Amino acid sequence: MQSQTRAGTECPAWQQLATAAQSLRATTLRQLFAADAQRYAHCSLSACGLRFDYSRQRVDGAVLDAFEALATQLQLRERIGAMFRGERINTTEGRAVLHTALRRAPTLVVDGQDLDALVQSERQRVLDFAERVRSGAISSSQGAPFTLVINIGIGGSDLGPAMAVEALREYGAGAPRVAFASNVDGCQLADLLAGADPARTLFIICSKTFTTLETRSNALAAREWLSARLGAAAVPQHFAAVSVNAAAMDEFGVHPAYRFAMWDWVGGRYSIWSSIGVALAIAVGGEHFAAFLAGAAELDQHFQSAPWRANLPVLSALLGVWNINLLELPTHAVLPYDQRLARLPAYLQQLEMESNGKSVRLDERAGSRKSSAARALP
Repeated sequence: MQSQTRAGTECPAWQQLATAAQSLRATTLRQLFAADAQRYAHCSLSACGLRFDYSRQRVDGAVLDAFEALATQLQLRERIGAMFRGERINTTEGRAVLHTALRRAPTLVVDGQDLDALVQSERQRVLDFAERVRSGAISSSQGAPFTLVINIGIGGSDLGPAMAVEALREYGAGAPRVAFASNVDGCQLADLLAGADPARTLFIICSKTFTTLETRSNALAAREWLSARLGAAAVPQHFAAVSVNAAAMDEFGVHPAYRFAMWDWVGGRYSIWSSIGVALAIAVGGEHFAAFLAGAAELDQHFQSAPWRANLPVLSALLGVWNINLLELPTHAVLPYDQRLARLPAYLQQLEMESNGKSVRLDERAGSRKSSAARALP
């Protein structure tokens, strides 16, 4: 399908947008509001509990019409369907892109494998583990409940869970404290351990390969700290992991029952919805973690079915292309309105750049310099 779809810059709608950009560059927001007294009502929408206000974007009705035309000419509806069906839309690596399967209910079979059964089974293991840690049913080598859980990871194994734990802190009643260590310099972990009780501390190592330098360095330091205080035999009771490297987990001493799976069809930047979210599940509990997944599934459904003009993810993406590729505005600021969202910019930075910071198009041709600044067009 993708090979038969024209490049974005070759679509007639792209030329309409390029023409519109020339005139709107000199237009101020004051002028746009003066021209339309109902601009906020015309340029805002709600979906899945979110309110999206783009009235202060430099767009008018002609631009929005061209957005709709561009999405249609790019066969975007078909492309979205291909992703949700599990087709291998990651052509570089020949992989499906199925983080959405982590938060959906319908049956999905890809390459003969029932992904829903796989996901549900592993999720239940994660939620059971989280609830048992929260209740004290899973305890330390000293028989004490855990009061501190330290997630050791980096990138997607740190940024998403750390962001969500902070954002959802009000739902953490009755949970142990959940903290995160990612920096290879050791100071971050040392600060967490300075006042920690080893008899009440649980570590979760999040690394698909179990060989990532930063994560392994911190994990080894944590094991050394624990062993020096409780003895090497205590290690398994204090270490869980999310990884595919069973041999490395055996060598390290991770408890056999405290291991959770990862899959190649989930990119690290989307992995909060997978077993990587175990720290979040401990922090907020199984019921709230399930609600977290359900909210994402609701927006997935909206993404698949809403008209382009009312489609929050699609409109947001098209505005990004408009600003960067057509208006040539190179900077994108994310300014949280609440202190509990302080980690959101770092999370979005990885998500944005790993998804859109490309300099090569789907047809393997190099994109223009301005396209590669943040978004590579199909």
